Amino acid sequence: MNNNRSSRHENKEKKVNRLYNLLIAVVAVLIVFVGGTMILGNKDKSDNQAETTQNNPQTNDQKTDKTAKKDDDSSKDDQATDEESNDSDSQAEVEKNPEPGVAERKVDPSWDSVGTSQDAPAATYKKGSTDWNEMLKAVGEGSGISPSNMTVWRLGNNGGVGKAVATVSPKGNSSTKYRVQIEWVDGEGWKPAVVDKLQ
Repeated sequence: MNNNRSSRHENKEKKVNRLYNLLIAVVAVLIVFVGGTMILGNKDKSDNQAETTQNNPQTNDQKTDKTAKKDDDSSKDDQATDEESNDSDSQAEVEKNPEPGVAERKVDPSWDSVGTSQDAPAATYKKGSTDWNEMLKAVGEGSGISPSNMTVWRLGNNGGVGKAVATVSPKGNSSTKYRVQIEWVDGEGWKPAVVDKLQ
């Protein structure tokens, strides 16, 4: 009887030891897995940040400019020249939610007229006409959508012969719409005046 009890006791201890060993192995694997994920996750984040920084040279330039301003006051003239070259970006006025249905309104004094072969704008808004095509170029200039990749929802008068307004979106993406107001400049053609990104 004692032999049976001792062998059962030994079997029980062996089973408990196996269970402990198994649990220890599982915990060790989990520790390695979690540690590896944290290490690789941090590495991926730093790689992504490095990649983002490489893909966005403007951010690098801005950081470099800020560092240069702090480190070397003698380079102020050079930096002023750099800032002047970026003035076209900083001249754009962007207003968030200026009115219901408009997510963003942009006015940029650096927008240029698109050129023209006309003496004056036509008031017909006829699709395919010279005036229509020139208006779409100006709309594309403001919205950033090429006329060849543009769905025109509306193009019409905006309060006078030299003023028009268009609602457009990129082809295949009707959820992103822009309302672009354009104006006629004598001898130069149509140019964007106000661009609204619609909600």
